[in-house]
Amino acid sequence: MNIYTKDSMIGVNNDWSLYDFYKLAVHGFPLNGIGSIDVTYRCNLNCKHCYYKKQNYHDELSLEEWGKKFEALKKEGFPFLICGWLGGEPLLRPELIELGKRYFKSNVIFTNGTIELPSWNDCTFSVSIHGTEPYYREITGAPKGTYERIKEQAQRRDIHMVISFCVTKVNFECIPDMLAEWSKTNAQKIVFEFYTPFKGGNNWLWLDWDERDRVLDLIKKLKKEYGDFIGLSYREIELMYSNKARQITSNCPFKEIGFTFDAKGNEKKPCAMGNFADCDRCGCILPFYSYVLTHRKVLWPEFMGGAYKRLKVLLRGFIENHKGNEVPSKGEIESSHFDNLSKLLDKSVDRLKMTTAILTENLKLKKLDKMVKQVGSRLHKK
Repeated sequence: MNIYTKDSMIGVNNDWSLYDFYKLAVHGFPLNGIGSIDVTYRCNLNCKHCYYKKQNYHDELSLEEWGKKFEALKKEGFPFLICGWLGGEPLLRPELIELGKRYFKSNVIFTNGTIELPSWNDCTFSVSIHGTEPYYREITGAPKGTYERIKEQAQRRDIHMVISFCVTKVNFECIPDMLAEWSKTNAQKIVFEFYTPFKGGNNWLWLDWDERDRVLDLIKKLKKEYGDFIGLSYREIELMYSNKARQITSNCPFKEIGFTFDAKGNEKKPCAMGNFADCDRCGCILPFYSYVLTHRKVLWPEFMGGAYKRLKVLLRGFIENHKGNEVPSKGEIESSHFDNLSKLLDKSVDRLKMTTAILTENLKLKKLDKMVKQVGSRLHKK
């Protein structure tokens, strides 16, 4: 039985539930569970490190053609979990993103931020800001004033915005200043990744392994000060060091779970960067994130953290909506839009506790069913 069919995973609100976290942690991440779609080949900047212009695309599907493709994928049981909307500059075609993001549970729009961000609160905008203003202008060639306009967008409270910072030989020295400056905005976090060289290029932007390790030492040190504003877990940082990174990227786990469609709707291999990327020296965050998703021993604590955060959001909303009132009965809770809270208390928490205990003892799926039966039998006798 495929637990990731369109009927079981896509709800009316297309949102993550605690049970979704449970299924992913226990059954593993499904094929095509995470990936990207190239919205357009067009862009309004000319960044020095950009991989997309090397792919030489000059055509793209119409909105109607994409709609047909999404419906065809839906009929095939495509999981529609996590999608990154790429370019080019994806916000040059906002109507396509509006159409497509309805299908996925999580949507991240990777934008350069030069176009005003739509008031979409059902997605995350990952805005490329590769350094403080002097470094930013050198890398992107953006006209004067662009940097400040992006910072104004980062003060908005009606959107979810994170910052994407590609570390290169040009900008690595400004990381402390970047954190000090942007942590004062309403941006939720900065995600650091490293420039990926291309086969046959001079790749002068690439940091060698020793330089990269020193930058990771710095990021890890700064994380003690900035906490979750640095959007890499300590696990992910450790995986990016030279003694582990090459082993992961040379056999990239994204191939096991990922999908990538170019602007014409065709599959692109091995990933969004195409076949020009030097995978052995890859600095993209995706292989390391995919490693977490495909290794249950690492995945479990990450998804438990996600489930815990989801629980806190539900409880916070419950408390705010009933502040100053008498505690409602269970029936009143279930009849309100907080019925997820009662379900959580009655089912999800028990499942998560039991699964945590089981997986702590043994993470091998072959023994999981047997252990569940044993626990059930003991509970029944009591």
